[in-house]
Amino acid sequence: MPFYPKLKIKENDTDSYKRKKKRVIKNLSLLRRNLRSHINSQRSACHNDQTAKIGTWNIREFGKSNYNGRSFEELYYIAEIISHFDLMAVQEVRSDLKELREVMKILGPSWDFIATDVTDGNAGNGERMVFLYNRNVFHFKNIAGELTLDGTDKLTSYNGEQIRLENGIKLNIPNGIDLSGEYQARTKKKKDGTFVLDNDLSIPLNAISSCSLNVPKKASLVIKKGTTIKKPRRGIAKVDVPQDEISGKDFALRLPPNSIYDSFKQFARTPFLISFQTGWLKIHFCTVHIYYGEAGEGEKMDYRRREIEKLTKALAEKAKGEYKQDHESYLCVLGDFNILSKEHHTMKALESNGFEVPDNLKNLPGTNVPKNKAYDQIAFHKPRRATGYSKLEILASGVFDFFETIYRHNDNVSDEAEYRKDQIQYSGLKKSTSFKTWRTYKMSDHLPMWIEVQTDFGDRYLESISKSDS
Repeated sequence: MPFYPKLKIKENDTDSYKRKKKRVIKNLSLLRRNLRSHINSQRSACHNDQTAKIGTWNIREFGKSNYNGRSFEELYYIAEIISHFDLMAVQEVRSDLKELREVMKILGPSWDFIATDVTDGNAGNGERMVFLYNRNVFHFKNIAGELTLDGTDKLTSYNGEQIRLENGIKLNIPNGIDLSGEYQARTKKKKDGTFVLDNDLSIPLNAISSCSLNVPKKASLVIKKGTTIKKPRRGIAKVDVPQDEISGKDFALRLPPNSIYDSFKQFARTPFLISFQTGWLKIHFCTVHIYYGEAGEGEKMDYRRREIEKLTKALAEKAKGEYKQDHESYLCVLGDFNILSKEHHTMKALESNGFEVPDNLKNLPGTNVPKNKAYDQIAFHKPRRATGYSKLEILASGVFDFFETIYRHNDNVSDEAEYRKDQIQYSGLKKSTSFKTWRTYKMSDHLPMWIEVQTDFGDRYLESISKSDS
């Protein structure tokens, strides 16, 4: 349960500080009541058995100082929401863990967290993956790691491979063809007044039929393994090499080292794997934040889809090994997949390689604030397989809209005027700032998604051994 002693109003508090504390106290009471009501309303029946509630929440740029960062008000609200669940996978946690540690203090000594290091590279966006869990419900099984792709199955760049045109490699353009001109691209101005490209500019060559490459002396022709050859002598292969033009799946061109820009990639943000047990139920969790790229269909959207497919394929392989060691364990992947809709090809990518999103979740609204995008999801690998005494049963599920209780801004009611009374230097809410945008940096632009699962299978076990003759 959260602890609230710092909210006690003191005589030496300023009037604005007292007003803020009173607002937080009132809102926490409403939040507690509405969270309990929300969770109970999603339960189809009363369950006497032990259960556990598992959630996933992308907390927008958690730990970054946009709009002056988060004050104790927002941290109390975030802690209150998390406290109503037993395990929460959190995405978009930044390198500075100060805000997270403040949330942990509010949650109290029964709660703990495990975080990854910050993911390197621009695509990683300086983010961590974090699991927060109630130690009275979930037991950490001392197994954790990050998921990486092996060398034969890495992601390739969404815009293809790039060969360095240097060190003897040259592109030959036919005489009379000039590729100079104006093209759409991002640019930026340097301090010396010159302009440079701010991203790679690609000029299509498909209209030129006779381009060729000069290859360096250290290049070599590769005839691929498995190519049919004439009957060999010991240690000698006699091969037929086409003249004039060489192409096809049996051949490749090997260039010297550093001739190709390395476009083979790991995940944009490294998925985080961890093993927990709650009651009789053993689950390996993997939390993710999938590459976004762009909203429209195109190369970057296809890259998003491929990243999800690579994820499920790699996790499915890992699940096979885990199931051999412990047949009664399950594997769950949860987090921000940036899935557009339940019918989109990105959702189909998630439900590949044996993964399934529980039916309970498919009827829920979206997890973005307008509730029209299926960004966040929870999926299990082969959840209906026979596992002995334990069983994966989703008793309840939901998406909790905290903006119906706090930072309200709809046709019927708005809290905007109240927050505009606060001092700008503390809240960061300027006159020119949109309240609807500002509130997502105080809380989030994602809503938490959760499920409740049964964890007590003692009756099933006792029933089975009571029939045993031995």
